[in-house]
Amino acid sequence: MRIGFFIDTTEAGVKRVRFQAKESRAPLHPRQGAEGARARRWKMTAGKELRAYLAGRLRSFSVPCDLKELSPFTRAVLRTAAEIPYGEVRSYRWVAEQAERPGATRAVGNALARNPIPIVIPCHRVVRSDGGLGGYSLGLKWKRRLLRLETQNHNR
Repeated sequence: MRIGFFIDTTEAGVKRVRFQAKESRAPLHPRQGAEGARARRWKMTAGKELRAYLAGRLRSFSVPCDLKELSPFTRAVLRTAAEIPYGEVRSYRWVAEQAERPGATRAVGNALARNPIPIVIPCHRVVRSDGGLGGYSLGLKWKRRLLRLETQNHNR
């Protein structure tokens, strides 16, 4: 089974990434739309980088993210998650503290659950304080898979 993804972009960067399982062996391509040249460039870059990341050949993304439609708190949480190094994890509490809302651990979890740009903004690197996985918008199977991928490639 292959993973297909749909990438929505603006002139400012990637706005949304959605994933779905694909049974066909057709190559993965970002969905094409009626956007400007810069948005098309972000879409193609994001597609290449996502494929490279999932193949274990990329540790960080260069494509910018367009978060302007999100609340200031959600933007702060996602920016904090984006700073977590490849192959490492941080707790929901840590993210709340970094976002200057130390009592907002549950709100952090809710903001991460609504991350419109999973993997590019690595919310899968956020776990519970007790070491449990917590949740993940793509499902715990994906969270385990992504963390395992990063752990295996971290020391290469």
